Amino acid sequence: MGQRWTKKALEDLALEERARIQVGLHQPIDLARLADEYGIPVYPLSELGGSGCPAETLEYFASERAGAWSAALVPVGTARFIVENSSHNPQRRRSNVAHEMAHLLLEHEFNSVVFTDGGCRSLDPVVKTQEAQALALSGELLVPMKAAIQVAYKDWTDEQVATRFDVSVEFARMRMNASGARTIVSRARAKQRRFGVG
Repeated sequence: MGQRWTKKALEDLALEERARIQVGLHQPIDLARLADEYGIPVYPLSELGGSGCPAETLEYFASERAGAWSAALVPVGTARFIVENSSHNPQRRRSNVAHEMAHLLLEHEFNSVVFTDGGCRSLDPVVKTQEAQALALSGELLVPMKAAIQVAYKDWTDEQVATRFDVSVEFARMRMNASGARTIVSRARAKQRRFGVG
């Protein structure tokens, strides 16, 4: 079934990967550099016309079905590459690529294309677990827990977090809430007040 990843292990892995490409805790991660580090080409959907992909197919997925998928991790023998939906805004595209890279970093085994979005609700339990792991790791890659706690102490807004880490405001809000950073800070401050510290 694969390795069981704890929240702490995912946090540590994200920090290791950031350190590998020399990205500071409060810097937006360079996903192109991370992908390049692992030899993973990333192709925007809009550039596949030159590789023989029919124009009507590209148009369909870029407009009519733009919301149906975000990115795909594609196996070619033992190699992998990512195709990402270039019709999405830049911050969502970063999130999409981070999610696919998370699958790779977690060494998820698969024999077919792995899509971000598009029907994950009906997947089997193993794949659902892998999707949850990739979601958690991509969040840590983009906005690390340690950084989230530090900016929560500074009372940063979701907009400030989004700007600093080059993510959408919605993603920043999700990370600040799902990570528990603001709750941790709120409880720490309440404890300080109770004991007259600070």
